[in-house]
Amino acid sequence: MAGHKHEGILVVDKEIGPTSHDVIASLRSILNMRRIGHCGTLDPLASGILLVCLGAFTRLNEWLSACEKEYEAIFFLGATSDTGDAQGHITPGQNITEPTMDEIVRQAQSFAGTIDQVPPVFSAIKVQGIRSYELARRKRAVPLKARKVHIRNIEILDYDFPQVTLRVTCSRGTYIRSLAADLGERLGCGGYVQALRRCRVGKLGIDKALTLEQVREVCNSGDLAHHFVAPHSALDNLRQIVLNPHELQLFVHGSSVSIKPECALQDKMVFAVYDPDMHLYGIGKWENKEGDLKPLKVFRQLVPGF
Repeated sequence: MAGHKHEGILVVDKEIGPTSHDVIASLRSILNMRRIGHCGTLDPLASGILLVCLGAFTRLNEWLSACEKEYEAIFFLGATSDTGDAQGHITPGQNITEPTMDEIVRQAQSFAGTIDQVPPVFSAIKVQGIRSYELARRKRAVPLKARKVHIRNIEILDYDFPQVTLRVTCSRGTYIRSLAADLGERLGCGGYVQALRRCRVGKLGIDKALTLEQVREVCNSGDLAHHFVAPHSALDNLRQIVLNPHELQLFVHGSSVSIKPECALQDKMVFAVYDPDMHLYGIGKWENKEGDLKPLKVFRQLVPGF
């Protein structure tokens, strides 16, 4: 892949304060390139993993954004916030009864599994073409509908009223601010997010992340490419398929490839396509039971050996 100084997937450790867009703007300045995008917004209050794609890898956004997320959060109980976090207008509760640890554990576990969740009104979801947070700032009603999300695990790490610390493993589209408000409502005391850190996206943990200052340093030293994560690690939510040179030649030129999978596959299943050395060549979709793999995204136009 040519045409860009940098091509790859980078794990950035966002600090509290800047928006996700601010981080991308800083990276564009540091790397002196425009084609950069992030996969999954982090609120200004939140810190932690912001998965960033450089160059042609921005075309992977929809699959990287779909990876499972893990957060560590501190919820403040006994008050509510119009934004769902500590940056909003805080309304203290009246005549609050301090929840017990057992109550918190029981109510928190009730959110495990697939649930209907209403996003916060201060969110980037569009309502008739307008961002929800823009409508909320204008004091206009924001009719957001509940959406299906999946919380695989929710664990209470510590509790000292009014603060409760949790670890949440969840699907794309899950709002931790909504979880805090809903948990506070069930406990009868109100709640909002006081602090939030994204610790994992898919298989990628915070140990793989660089701060913006570290990105600047490795860029200046010429070592940035050594910090790109392998596509097969980032795309752990997709099935993998390895093609031989002849099959890759067909794939990169837009032709379907007839393959014989080792196991039964569902129609429309999406695969990350690699060569035997696990270089990413694109994304393909299983079209029918006869064994046709159709290219969706192609990343390499020349196959080694041809």
